[in-house]
Amino acid sequence: MEIWVARQPIFDARSNVAGYELLYRSGPTNAFDGSEANSATAKVINAAFYSPGGREIMYGKPVFINFPGQLLTDGGATLLPPDEVVIEILETIVPSLELMVACHDLRSRGYRLALDDFIPAPERDQLAALAHYIKVDLRLTTPEQQQDVVRRWGKTARLVAEKVETHEEFERVRGMGFNLFQGYFFARPVMISTTDVRGSKLNRLQILQQLQHQQLDFNAISKLVSQDSSLSYKLLRLVNSALFNVRAPIASIRKAIVLVGELALRRWLTILLLTELTANQPTELAVNALVRARLCELLASDAGMGGRSDDLFLLGLFSHLDAMYGRPLDELLNGLNLHEDIVDTLLGRSNSNSGIVSLWNTIVAYEQGHWDRMAEAAAIAGVRTEAVPELYAAAVQWAELVVHGGTVEKTADGVGSGKPVSTCSSL
Repeated sequence: MEIWVARQPIFDARSNVAGYELLYRSGPTNAFDGSEANSATAKVINAAFYSPGGREIMYGKPVFINFPGQLLTDGGATLLPPDEVVIEILETIVPSLELMVACHDLRSRGYRLALDDFIPAPERDQLAALAHYIKVDLRLTTPEQQQDVVRRWGKTARLVAEKVETHEEFERVRGMGFNLFQGYFFARPVMISTTDVRGSKLNRLQILQQLQHQQLDFNAISKLVSQDSSLSYKLLRLVNSALFNVRAPIASIRKAIVLVGELALRRWLTILLLTELTANQPTELAVNALVRARLCELLASDAGMGGRSDDLFLLGLFSHLDAMYGRPLDELLNGLNLHEDIVDTLLGRSNSNSGIVSLWNTIVAYEQGHWDRMAEAAAIAGVRTEAVPELYAAAVQWAELVVHGGTVEKTADGVGSGKPVSTCSSL
C-alpha cells in the first residue's frame, strides 16, 4: 500500500530550507479528499516515521504536521521524537482547558508548537503565548492584522508567512518582521510516496524493533502483542504447551510473556514475526533467511564466537530484508539498533579478514557452491570445513520445521535446538 504525502518547504529569509510541512494526500493527484482528520494525520505520521524510506522525506529538517484536537488531548503527539517534529495546531481547534493542559505538557516534554492560519483574536491569545511558531495566511489576513501579530508575538515566537506568492509579498512581510516563509513563490508542494506495511505487519515490525533492545521492555512488548489477536493466541498456546508446564490460568498477556522468559521470547517472536511478515513473499525467502540465521548460530560455536550467537542469528535473519520489502537494506537496518559489525557485514562494509565477515562468507559461498572460496573463508573464521555440510543440513531441517509447522526442542538455555518435537502444532 502506498501513502501519498505532499511536502512543502518552509524557508528562512535567506531562502534556506528551515523545515517541511507534510500534508496528507488521497493519491497522486496532490489533493486532500476530506478524509477524517485523525486518520489523515495518522497516515502522515506513519509515512514519515514508521514506513521504510519515510525519513527520506525529512532530509534532516523538522517536519510540521497538522494535529486535530483529539490527537493532541489523547497524547498522540508524544509518540514522535520532539527534536524532529513541530506540532501544528489547526485553526479550527477550540482552546479548551483540556487542550491547554495538553499543550503545556507537550512544551514541558520539549515539543515545539505552531499555530496554523492564525488570525488575531482574544480567544487565541492563550495558545499564541505557548506557540514557538505562528503561521499567518496572507490570503486570510489584512496587512493591519499581520502587523498586529508581529507587534504582539514577534518577540516570543517565530512568525511564518503562508501563501507568499510574489516577490513583492515576500519583501513586504520580511520587512514587517516575519522570520519564515512558505508559498508558491518559493515552491509548490511536492508529492512523496512511501510504501506502507498494512495493519498487523506494522505492529509486528514495531515488536521486532523492541526485540533489538539490550534489555526488553516487557510492558511495551505486552502492549504490542495485546493489540494483535493472532499473536496473543499463539503466545498463550506456547505458554500452555508441555514446554512450560503451567498449571494456573494465565491472567494477562504480560504474565504469559514473563513466564516465557526473555531469551526464549526473543527467539520465538523473532522467528514467528519473520515468518508472518513474509506471508506475501515466496516461502523459500523465509526459509532461506531462517537457514542462514540458524547456520550462523551453529557455526558461531565452531568458530569460537559462541558468546555472539544471538548477534549472528540476527545477521542471517535480516539478510533478506531488502528482498522482503523492496527497499534498500541500509534503510531497513537504520534504527534497529544492531551491533555495528553486524550491520557492516550485511552491507558489505567490513574488513574481509574479520571473523564475522569470514563466517558470513563461508555461508554464502556454501550456498552458491563455491567450495574453494568456502574453504578459504572457513579457514579464516576458524570453522572446520567438514562441519559445514552437517550443520547446514541441521539448519535446513530446523527452518523447514519452523515455517511449515511444528516446534523445536527447548534446550537448557530456552533456545530451540533444532531437533523436532512434534509436527502437529506450530509456533
